[in-house]
Parts: sequence; C-alpha cells; structure tokens
Amino acid sequence: VELVAEGDSYFIGSPSARDHNIRVAAPKFDGLVIPPGETFSFNQYLGPVTEEAGYDKSYITAGEQLAIDVGGGICQVSTTAFRAAFWGGYPIVERWYHNHRVGYYELMEAGVGMDATVYSPLVDFKFVNDRPYPLLIETEVEEAAHRLVFRFYSTDDGRRVEKEGPEVTDETEPGPPIYQLDEDLAPGTVIRWQSAVNGLTATVRRKVYDAVGNLLYDDVFVSKYAPRRAAYHYGPGYEPPEEEMEP
Repeated sequence: VELVAEGDSYFIGSPSARDHNIRVAAPKFDGLVIPPGETFSFNQYLGPVTEEAGYDKSYITAGEQLAIDVGGGICQVSTTAFRAAFWGGYPIVERWYHNHRVGYYELMEAGVGMDATVYSPLVDFKFVNDRPYPLLIETEVEEAAHRLVFRFYSTDDGRRVEKEGPEVTDETEPGPPIYQLDEDLAPGTVIRWQSAVNGLTATVRRKVYDAVGNLLYDDVFVSKYAPRRAAYHYGPGYEPPEEEMEP
C-alpha cells in the first residue's frame, strides 16, 4: 500500500535489438506479488530467453570480446531490480557483477558497482522479502528518457538504508587493441567492435537500520571488473598492425 523502494537505470543509446529486449523482459515483473518470507528469483519470473519468446539478438558480454546472442540487454532489467532491492533494504542472497564494466549502468551518475548480471539457469539475482507484508512489484519504461524503473510497494516498517561508496581500487589499463578478420566485411574496411575500458574493483557498502536505529544488515558488494581491450574487425585486404593482431 506504500512505495517502499525504487530503483532505476537508463539505456540511452542502446541498439534497437537491446532496446527491444529490455521492453520484452521488464513487463514480466510488473504486478508480481512476493509473499512474506519468500525468495524472489529473477530467472524464475523471466522465463525462457528465446526468439520464440520474442527476444532479438544483441550484444552480450562474453569473454574478451562482445558477442551477439538472443536476449542481449536483459541485464539492464536485473540491474534495475537489484537497485530497488538494495534501496528497499531487502536481504540480497545472490548477485553477480559483470566481467567488464558496462557503460549503460553508470549513466546519470549511477556509479560503478551497482549492476547485477544474469544468465539462466546458472547466474541469477535473488533477494528475500523479509518484511511481514506482501511485496508488490511495478515496472515502467519511461519512453522519452529511456529510463527503466522498478517500484516496490508494501507496508513501510520504518527501515532506513545508507550507501557508502563506491570505493574504487586496483584500477588497471587494458592491453593493446585486438584486430580480427571478418570475411563478411567489405574488402579493405575496418570497424570498431568495442571500446577499451579500464578494469577496477568497486566496493559498495550498505547499512540497513530498523525504525529505532538498530542495525539490521551490514552488506558489502565487491565487483571486480577486468579490463577490456578495444577490438576492431576488418575485411579482406586490410592490413592491421602485426604486433596487435589477435592470434
């Protein structure tokens, strides 16, 4: 009956397929009711990620280079759910960070270390509704702003959430660019496949207090992002610098 938490993220500039996948996945969580004591599993409510389910192929983080696969962009939805649970003070029992930093999750001064990746069925995002009241989830995509919002409605028990950080350490620069032959590209052409991103460790601390100021939870979320090299794909006839070629 009351708005107890809200999480948001922006996907400005997403490719059309990524934008589409976000809009397919987000409504699956709209109107969910999580009973008291129940564990929310993102993958359980997401369901199958297939072309038959309406998803398109888009960029995903996979290894050292971005890849194309069905459902790219769904992590924008799990990231936003994580932020709502974070600010709602709910116990988070499973959360995974991305292998590399993703620029979308740092838009509008969101800060590094506030993402949550999923890859069904092995990598999930889960939290517990520890309030003695049901939790109603509402999702919305704000068209003009390209903003995704998760709103949590329940009965406010007076808890208060404090965030510390992110504290950034162990920043590392990526190595030389990758050049990779793509026979499907026009002869002599070269395209930038991905930009270089520094690696780092981001530490975010969350303290949750009850209505009278007693500490309920003291959580530390550590995200260790690997550096990512720039990558270029080129067509036949282009000669990349030899010392920077991908084996």
